[in-house]
Amino acid sequence: MSKKKTLIIEKAMHLFATKGFESTSIQEITDACGISKGSFYLSFKSKEELHISIFEYFFEKLSHRLNNLDQLKHDTPREKFLSLLMIQFEEIDSHADFILMQIREQTNPLNANMIELLGKVQEQHHTLLHRMFIEVYGERVQPYVTDLIVITKGLLHGYIEVILLHRKQLDYQLMATFILDRLDDIVDGLLSKQPTPFLNKQMLNNHLLQPANLNSPKQSLLQYVNLCISETDDEDLLVTLEVIADELKREQPRIPVLKGMIANVETIDSMNELHSKVTNYLDTYK
Repeated sequence: MSKKKTLIIEKAMHLFATKGFESTSIQEITDACGISKGSFYLSFKSKEELHISIFEYFFEKLSHRLNNLDQLKHDTPREKFLSLLMIQFEEIDSHADFILMQIREQTNPLNANMIELLGKVQEQHHTLLHRMFIEVYGERVQPYVTDLIVITKGLLHGYIEVILLHRKQLDYQLMATFILDRLDDIVDGLLSKQPTPFLNKQMLNNHLLQPANLNSPKQSLLQYVNLCISETDDEDLLVTLEVIADELKREQPRIPVLKGMIANVETIDSMNELHSKVTNYLDTYK
């Protein structure tokens, strides 16, 4: 990634975290970076594309640290497992304000590329956890690894919520040690009681990532609008498309706003398909 893209991403993350995604303008981002709007659009075609690139940037940083886990000095597999947990906590901490903004505004940048990215991150996480359980507890735990991965992810999710609310008060090494001690208790219980495993590896796949409304008419239309945004260089048209996208992100899109915006593209040949899709969507409200 170029230095300019990294600069834009880091400045935008700070602005989004403090002001919110919807309230931050591209002009404010370019001012913070000391660049022109034209320079911004050479790197990102829209604010939505930048938004997705922030997630890619975050996951690449996390992935790089996780991939380098074996290069860190560890005396035992258990210490490596502790490092795996602490890396996740530290990266969440360093981006906590941005994550809280996502939760607060319920911004949803999911599209096909984002789903693919999340799938890769999840697969990497599952693979690392699988390795850690075998290295720390031995082959005897193999039948229970999938259940243990799901249990661990549940624990991490709960503690990540605590990090987001109380991060300045937490010792992540103590937190990681506490969680791993609890995993010891769970593994001991499984190995002593030998229950039939509940899950198998095939049950962990990318389909778990997709929210129930991802393929709803509104969400499908939003994906198409975002595609149009990514392929458009006309700044006036971008404004119209971004307004349409913002409306579709609302729980209840304002129909008059959508009608007004779609009228702006009625005579643009390249937008015929978009016009048809939005018109069909609006027909459902008649």
